[in-house]
Amino acid sequence: MLVPSLTAAEKKAKFTDWDLGKVAFGEKLGRKDTKGKVVVLEYWGVNCPPCIASLPHLAEMDREHRDDGLVIIGAECQMSTKDQMKPLLEKAKVDYTIVEGAEGPIEVTAIPRVFVFGTDGMLVFDGRPSGPEFEEAVTNALGSSASEAEPEVAANLIEQRDWTNASGGRIEAAVTKADSKTVTFLMANGKSVDYPLAKLSEESQKAIAEALEAADAE
Repeated sequence: MLVPSLTAAEKKAKFTDWDLGKVAFGEKLGRKDTKGKVVVLEYWGVNCPPCIASLPHLAEMDREHRDDGLVIIGAECQMSTKDQMKPLLEKAKVDYTIVEGAEGPIEVTAIPRVFVFGTDGMLVFDGRPSGPEFEEAVTNALGSSASEAEPEVAANLIEQRDWTNASGGRIEAAVTKADSKTVTFLMANGKSVDYPLAKLSEESQKAIAEALEAADAE
């Protein structure tokens, strides 16, 4: 696993410990809107180049996984005005909620910094949004929230093994089915989750393509 371990204090932190402040852009989120969802809370700022660089990636993640139960919240923490934020958000095509004045039990001294909370509201990741550990944490959290896999009538297309995504993160899963765009993983915890084929490394894509060819030949 690439995801780093949380400290004892972080293991006790939960999303409801945070006060999100006020909404600057997007929808106002109540507790009912995040209950049972995977939540990504990113602290960022207008005057932080790495923060600005992460906006398009988070916007894409939001578009791909919102219907899967993912909620992304951007917490601007440099006291910037809406006029300063707006052009950056529009350029990155950000459609998730942006808040200002967010406060939580964990001190944030450097940005960008992202917190990922599982469906039970507990913190599962604390780090930067640019590394493979972040994407793996989100993928695993969404995998845990997916519906129970249907009982297997036939053998898996590919038995359980380690896969890598385009960012180098690892995914431990079997493959139950795949097509030219999507692969369905059966996670180690028994959950089934669809994953964009283009998000996997070339090596993993090749292995799946070969398995599909072999299945078609049978």
